[in-house]
Amino acid sequence: MDTMDIYKLFFENMPWPVWVEDINKNIIFLNSLYKKEYTKWFDGKKENGVFENRLTEKYNNEIKKCIESGILRKVSGEKDNKFIECYIIPLKNENQGVKAVAGIIVDVTEKKEKYFKLKNQRNILKTIIDVLPESIFYKSNKSKFLMYNKRFKEFYKRRGVDELKGKTDMDIFSDKEVALEFIKQDKEVIAEKKSKYFECIITDENGDTRIEENLKVPVINKGGDVLGIVGLSRDITERKILEEKLRYLSYTDELTGLYNRTKFEERVKELDKEKYLPLGVIMGDVNGLKLVNDTIGHLQGDKFLKNIANILKDVCKEKGDVFRWGGDEFIILLPKCNKSQCESMIQDILNRCKNHEYEFIKLSIALGAGIRTSMSEDIYNCIESVEDKVYHQKLLESNNIKKSIIKSLRHSLELKSIETDEHIERIAKHSNEIGKKMGLSEVELEDLSLVAQLHDIGKIGIKKDILLKNSELSNEEIEIMKTHTEKGYRIINSSSELIQIANSVLTHHERWDGMGYPLGLRGKEIPILARIIAVVDTYDAMITGRLHKKPISREEAIEKLKHYSGNRFDPEVVKTFITLIFQKVLTYNSNL
Repeated sequence: MDTMDIYKLFFENMPWPVWVEDINKNIIFLNSLYKKEYTKWFDGKKENGVFENRLTEKYNNEIKKCIESGILRKVSGEKDNKFIECYIIPLKNENQGVKAVAGIIVDVTEKKEKYFKLKNQRNILKTIIDVLPESIFYKSNKSKFLMYNKRFKEFYKRRGVDELKGKTDMDIFSDKEVALEFIKQDKEVIAEKKSKYFECIITDENGDTRIEENLKVPVINKGGDVLGIVGLSRDITERKILEEKLRYLSYTDELTGLYNRTKFEERVKELDKEKYLPLGVIMGDVNGLKLVNDTIGHLQGDKFLKNIANILKDVCKEKGDVFRWGGDEFIILLPKCNKSQCESMIQDILNRCKNHEYEFIKLSIALGAGIRTSMSEDIYNCIESVEDKVYHQKLLESNNIKKSIIKSLRHSLELKSIETDEHIERIAKHSNEIGKKMGLSEVELEDLSLVAQLHDIGKIGIKKDILLKNSELSNEEIEIMKTHTEKGYRIINSSSELIQIANSVLTHHERWDGMGYPLGLRGKEIPILARIIAVVDTYDAMITGRLHKKPISREEAIEKLKHYSGNRFDPEVVKTFITLIFQKVLTYNSNL
């Protein structure tokens, strides 16, 4: 069997179509697979049936090169919508001369389709990665950048780095501390072989400080070796700012700017350590807030609270933390603060409040303190003990608070209207004499004195131009003026120290015949204190005059009281009042 026969046998058993031609382009051999697939070559003549016409010239050139060089050549092309590769193999004689060439045709359609599919997927993936707002990169296990997306490239281009491939963070960062930190992160991920999140502060191209979050994921082969790291970087500066704002809001009382109850609970846990002993606790309960709310409105009440809060913050400063405990309650935690230091701070707070007046009320707060001296003592037991002290302090101060509130209310009313101290003193003195004559108890006489001083307090809520109008009021203005009894009731009712006189303040314009306001009460349905005030106040107004009315004589005033007795006024009160005047128990003049 000669060499050609061996070639033929070898080619016949190949799994691909094969042909052999001599150097003169005459067909010597076609294997059966070739004959099956390509039937245009036969009888020793060659027709171009393998490639499309556009590749014929290239094919012929490759055969020529194969014959000349004696080196295998390859031609790729398409046939009937298939991708084929033709390997042209030189067949040499014993002298290494090319005697003929063999062509092996391999159908690579499936391979090509997989390649194109993979390439298409890669292009899609690259497009997706490039449009992402995050920077994405791939590093070798030596921390060299090998691949990156458009965002990553643009970020460093703005920093003056045009080429990244093959470089490390040390090559591209001017801040070597940041570069070393990134490399340290890489080493952690490689060593631990697991994904990790990192945060880092960097400086952008404008010199602004930014916070960057990095996710780094190790790429591990089947053998368990880390080939490199896929990284994702995003700027989280705005998120961090928002988180800080939300954290601030979650821990801060919106009205006062102090820490809230949530922050208090967290801070208590932080201070539950021996190194913070002795731990001082000061608690405060604001006086007069409800009065301010009901007198001049809740917005002013909010400002009242803010003023107290500012004093507490200013006194404490860096010594401790101030928290809004409840509506009008505050609590202060003071690490490493003993009893004398707490008492000194309390005195400082009280002095500042005393010297600070808001609207018509001096700032006032009841305060108490306690000290946690050992870890065995429960902090909440300490707080409970301080609460009891504050409550007790409010009871002790209730009389002073009452006097302060009355003085403030009277002063405010005097500033807004013509209700002078002399007028109020006359009403109080004469009402007291009537009350004693009618057999009122000591408690009732004390309340009568309060009603005398505060019966018109609701006028604080009436516009000044109506209060001081020097002509007759219009019907609309009269109706507005009438609301002062209800306003006064709300004001008085807001103070627990004065609540017992609220109904008398409300009803001092009711009439004996039921034609008064605001409730239309009649006879003894009207509280006795209100019935007394109604007579004395009317008599005082007649004797001293008002803005739009001249004063009248004592005799005229007494006659008017007699006229109104039994319809407008309680007959017994009128009779008692007139008797006291004639007995000269009441010496009445405007200068009294």
